[in-house]
Amino acid sequence: MAEAEVSLDKALERLEAIADKLEDPALDLDEAVRLYEEGLRLYAECAKRLDAADLRITQLADALAKQARERSAG
Repeated sequence: MAEAEVSLDKALERLEAIADKLEDPALDLDEAVRLYEEGLRLYAECAKRLDAADLRITQLADALAKQARERSAG
């Protein structure tokens, strides 16, 4: 995904389309390899973005919990 970032939803849609195409027994080997490589890149990008979102949510939850503790202690 070297070009402009694609939304997570669009990337997941593309991954589904790639998976569907890879199931086609008539698919040319070169095209299958190309699609597989594209799928791996998309998967890695999606996983990276989901991990970043998970980290951000954890940080926000920790900050909210800290605020709640400070309010109840004060």
